[in-house]
Amino acid sequence: MIDPKLNVDTIPYLLNKRANICSADIAYSFPELNQHYSWRTIWNEVQLIASGFLQLGIKKGDRIALLMTGRMELILSMFAAACVGAVIVPLNTYSKKDEIRTYLQSSTPTVIIIGKEGHHLNYPSILMEIISDCHNSVMYSPWLPSHIFVVDGEAGLPSPLRPFTELLTLASYAKEEEFLNACRSTTANDPLILLYTSGTLGSPKGVLRTTASFLVSSPMGQKPGKIASLLQRFTDVIARHFSVISLLPLYHLGGFGIIFTNLKACNVRIVMLSHFHPLHASQVIEKQACRILVGTPYMVQRMLSASKGDFSSLSSLIGISFTSAAVNCSLLRRVNDELRLLFFMVTYGTSEAGSIANGTCFIGGHRNPLLFLLFKLLTRSHLLSGLVQFEKFEQNSYSLAGKVDRGVEVKILHPETGETLPSHEHGEVAVRSHRVMRYLNEYHSKLYFTQDGWYRTGDSGFVDDNSILTITGRLHRLISRGGEKISPLEIESLLLLNKDVEDAFVIGIPDDLYGEQVCACIVAKKGSDLTALSIRNNLVVHLSAFKVPEHIVFLPELPLSSTGKISVVDIKVLAMHGIGEVRNHA
Repeated sequence: MIDPKLNVDTIPYLLNKRANICSADIAYSFPELNQHYSWRTIWNEVQLIASGFLQLGIKKGDRIALLMTGRMELILSMFAAACVGAVIVPLNTYSKKDEIRTYLQSSTPTVIIIGKEGHHLNYPSILMEIISDCHNSVMYSPWLPSHIFVVDGEAGLPSPLRPFTELLTLASYAKEEEFLNACRSTTANDPLILLYTSGTLGSPKGVLRTTASFLVSSPMGQKPGKIASLLQRFTDVIARHFSVISLLPLYHLGGFGIIFTNLKACNVRIVMLSHFHPLHASQVIEKQACRILVGTPYMVQRMLSASKGDFSSLSSLIGISFTSAAVNCSLLRRVNDELRLLFFMVTYGTSEAGSIANGTCFIGGHRNPLLFLLFKLLTRSHLLSGLVQFEKFEQNSYSLAGKVDRGVEVKILHPETGETLPSHEHGEVAVRSHRVMRYLNEYHSKLYFTQDGWYRTGDSGFVDDNSILTITGRLHRLISRGGEKISPLEIESLLLLNKDVEDAFVIGIPDDLYGEQVCACIVAKKGSDLTALSIRNNLVVHLSAFKVPEHIVFLPELPLSSTGKISVVDIKVLAMHGIGEVRNHA
């Protein structure tokens, strides 16, 4: 029976509801670890972990940090923290000692739960080093967690580390009513998670997000109509036979947000990986017969390239949802040509603003008319938002982000004066909505938020008369050559039209005369005879002379960051090294 005293649109309410209505259905899977958890198992184990937290004295508003690669204990600990009203603090699993120390100083968690290792890092050793550094320097360190638990940790861990099983043992001393009372006290507007941005423009910034910012579609709280409700039930029936694979890490906005898909939207099984590898991802899709893939454009690009023309392992897919980074029309054409999909989706959002715009494009109705009709109906009922024709994507030389979500305001500001620009004018994208959350640090909030509540994203773009948003790049990526402002996306789009170019990324390189010069980093297709001269000859037909790259560097692949985006820092190092090599051998 669903507890009638639980507040709706909270984690405990939704978990309790799923455990009662579809208890035996598998909710989340980590195939590498042979972890396949049903809703009933999740609810039972969440109660144990949450009760352990309560025995430790965790109160509403306390923070619980999590540092481990993808596995069910991570999701269970997140849900358990939410049930007792604690704030979840998922940490980037690629973080080194100094970065972890900075996260702890910023978030001041009472508890941290860590894995044994990940990405060639030994997390227990790192935590012990941080503790030792504090003790040896007699440093005042109230930010050190009072409790540290190690998943798969064995007895005999050095103090203060304790095995995760000890947290579960504590639950035996708890009373069920204490757990239920904690769940009942949570509301949708309580802080849920402290997310740290990827730090593209400097050190990561903490953003405190509420449950409502993920689950409530508009501040008015409008209920769906009868047709939408019927379609929702029909979708639930079909979704039970679907598997969605998410390639996004759970310390990332998109990765964390995806776990709400089956918790609130529809009861679909979500498959996840401990870490992303293109070949391994393709193998899991094939073995688990996944129907929809969620990942960054660069992850999808890597998978297509790793397949070397054999896409049989991806044949179960009917759709792809691109998230977290701009997607160019060249990749969309490749997906349309090489995979037998019914649809793809693009989403645009940020850690600070949540979901901003979405675009759904149907491209293969003839392949499965029944499913195609279903998706059309879902779009008309607003269960799928932002229907956009494929021609719109093809005609856009930048990155189409989709239609602005209901309940979200977007305006375009002049980057220097801050004045609002008319439709189709390029400028900085600013957002205001119930989903926008401020930074933990008030100083950062003052830098990026206007006095009337608009968040300045740092992205450049424009909005058309149909509320379709296009992203033209990042303001900090604009190249300033001799006073001329150059968009890297414009050049990248043209480079990707070349049949011999696998991938491309354009950056600005410091130059004594012009301030910056354009540098194109190219991944050539296997077996091609691509040269810098042939690339420039192709570009001069379409670009002004000052936009044609002065430097062209060939790379085996583009380096990805821990969130699946192109690592601008790493690629600049590689580009400068490549330019140096050319000069040394000129």
